[in-house]
Amino acid sequence: MVTEIQASPSIEGVDNQIPPPSIEGDGDQCVVLRDIDWKGYTTLLRVRGKRSIPRMVYLDGSLLLLSPSFFHERLKELLGCFIMILVGELEIPCVMAGSTTFRRRAKRGGVEGDQTYYLANLDRIRGRKKISLKVDPPPDLAIEVVTSHEADDAVEVYRRFRVPEVWICDENQLTILVLQPSGQYASAERSHAFNFLTASETHSWVSRSQDSSDTAWIIELRRWIAEVLAPRYQEQKKRAASATD
Repeated sequence: MVTEIQASPSIEGVDNQIPPPSIEGDGDQCVVLRDIDWKGYTTLLRVRGKRSIPRMVYLDGSLLLLSPSFFHERLKELLGCFIMILVGELEIPCVMAGSTTFRRRAKRGGVEGDQTYYLANLDRIRGRKKISLKVDPPPDLAIEVVTSHEADDAVEVYRRFRVPEVWICDENQLTILVLQPSGQYASAERSHAFNFLTASETHSWVSRSQDSSDTAWIIELRRWIAEVLAPRYQEQKKRAASATD
């Protein structure tokens, strides 16, 4: 469910116009506020405080407020679990950034991914307790789960921040977007961060989890990584090492 509201840029106008969330719908509850200036956006972030919802995506005066559904959170958690088991089993250095609020006034955007990760840029943020995109790099990978709204605004914010890779996941498929030298995203079958892994393989595991307990799914996933992905990963590392000799 998505509700759109033409609001005053001032925070007072916004407060009076946000409708109460629906308690009957099973999907995500979304409100889109139009004509919100940067001060209004940052004020709403302060009002929300340390609460995790509503999640916010800000782009050029448009502000999406999202309260996720159970199905949304299931996909989010399964994808996050998939990645953490993957990097753990293959010993790939990674820092989880979760749903950190990444924002830059100069880019007229702010976004909170379902999951975000530092991989190639891990050393540049090691030990940080706060991230400022004025001086720090963006995450290397961002995940957006889509169940009842489009991810277009979030993807555009990621593009402006030059996030190298974005995964868009819904019930039917996983789309991998990789940032090109032109500054635009292009769809790719394989991950850039994990170039031994395909979009279809990842989504098949997320879908498979619905047929078993999460514990059984984790056990099966670890076995598959050890038997299928680990040999691929080691072979690619060997080829990369040979190319640099």
